Order: sequence, then structure tokens, then C-alpha cells
Amino acid sequence: MGATDRWIYTQGDFTSRATLHERYGGSRISGIALAGRSSHIFLFDAGFVPGGGWREDGFYYYPGATRLDTGGWESCPGNKAIERAWTSGRRLQLLQAPRRRTDRMWRFVDSFMLDGIAGEVTAEGPRGAPVQYPLFRLRSIDSVTHQPGQLLPPGDPHRIDVRRVERCDLLCRDVRERSLAGERPETRLSKAFERYIISQGYAVHRLAIRHTADCAPMFTDTWIAHLNLLIEAKAGRNTTDDVRMAIGQLAHYTRHTPGVLRKAILLPAKPERELLELARDMGADTVWPDANGWYTTGSWSNAAGLTRHEPA
Repeated sequence: MGATDRWIYTQGDFTSRATLHERYGGSRISGIALAGRSSHIFLFDAGFVPGGGWREDGFYYYPGATRLDTGGWESCPGNKAIERAWTSGRRLQLLQAPRRRTDRMWRFVDSFMLDGIAGEVTAEGPRGAPVQYPLFRLRSIDSVTHQPGQLLPPGDPHRIDVRRVERCDLLCRDVRERSLAGERPETRLSKAFERYIISQGYAVHRLAIRHTADCAPMFTDTWIAHLNLLIEAKAGRNTTDDVRMAIGQLAHYTRHTPGVLRKAILLPAKPERELLELARDMGADTVWPDANGWYTTGSWSNAAGLTRHEPA
């Protein structure tokens, strides 16, 4: 990731378009602007079209672009860029123009990926005639809650922090092509699964658990708040030892995180039935990949796009 690709704004920061485009490139007048020198797509929401903003379902609804000559939006390059953002390795960076400010500053809301198109909204265009805008339903990438800038730990906030996954390459431009061959087996397994989970529209984080005042925090593997799921990855030489160790670690973690409702063990291949049943009896699901995708014994499989596996 190049220097100009690194996103320097946090939720709530204000910036001018001149400053933003000077660093990242892109058109200074378009409502949807592809950053010329980085992998970002800027979405500017000035509030002129009704129906936009956060809703109770936790998604942000963004009115896209339209064509004034036809009143249609399907052929607008900006809308196509939003629809292709994930497959092209680009991130959607949304900025709002607060109505009470007159200095032309924009507030950064969050980083998003497209969840779907929620239909059309009709509004008065610049020339006075009604035109149709697409209403894009956006899912936050870096926030695990329904309000921007808020991360809620599954336990005592004085003891538990929600941390962004320290793996910046998960969302790089070449995320679909970059090889993981040089990584440690366990790291390679975690990254592959996290890339998949992000592609399904979920944010991935870690938990930092301070169990005693004098000790350094314990760091978990993957925490998926939308699924209330804590995952421990193992990829050693002995699968039985891996499962036993993962069960112990998950038990230690969840002792301090009462808000965690689901636990799972991530393995590089399907384990034998006895180990699947052992994990189940200890309250943990099992996840593994094969040539056809990802499998799990968990009842949350459909929500995450995994295939449900029932032990024979």
C-alpha cells in the first residue's frame, strides 16, 4: 500500500475538498469521485436528495448520481464505480456536508462497502424537473455498530478493548490476487478467512482483554461483532492438540467477555468426527475451508455465507 493510499482520517474529522484531493487525487466537483492516486472512491453527501443517511437497520443510504439529460441513473460512471468497488479493490469513503457549517468543510463519516441497491428515490433536479436517483445501501467496514465512531466491547469496557485487525493488507487494491504463501500457517489461515468474511460485508476486529491490572492484555484472534462470534485459529501439526488448545483459550477469553454468545475454532481442514463433537460439547463450533468454500458446524452459517455441516 503506497503512502497516498493510507487513509489518514478518522470518523468525525473535517477536511476541505482541496486538501482531500491534493493528497489522494480525483475530481474536485463530482459527487462520486475516484481518487486518481489511490484505491479510494469518495462519496459526498450534501443532503440535497431525500432518503439518505443512517437508518435503524444499521445501514447508510446514499443517493447516487443521475443523468440530467435522461433522468436515469443506470449508465452513470459514478454509480458503476460504486457497484464495482469491492471487486476492483476500492474502498468507499463517505463524507457529509453539515448544514450548520458555512466554511465548505466536509465531515468524514466512515469507510463502506456496497450491500445492495435499495431502489430509487425521486427528487427535483438542478433544472427543476424530477429525476430518479439510485439509493445505495452501504455497510460500514470499520465500525461494528449502527452509529459511526462507536465500538462496543462484549464485556466490561474498562477491561476489554475492540481493536481493528492489525492486517492492513486485507483491504489493499490487490486483495484478491496477493499471495499468502509467505505467511505462517496460522496467520495465512486467519487472513484467508477474514478476507472472506469482509467480502460478505462484515467487519473483523480483535479483542484486547485485560484480565488483571498488572498483566499485559490478551489478544484474541477474529472477533465478528455482527455475528457475536469469537474465533480462535489453529494450524499446527497435530489437530487434536490444536482443538484442545483452542478450547482452553476460548474458555479463558469468554470468562472475561460475558457478551460473547458464539465461539468457533478455525482449522485448515475438516477434523475427524470425534474432534467436531468435542468442540461442540465444549460449546464451540468448528470452521474449515476446502476446495468448494468454507464450512462450519455453526447455526450462523447462512448469515456468513458458509455451508452448514452436520456430523454424520
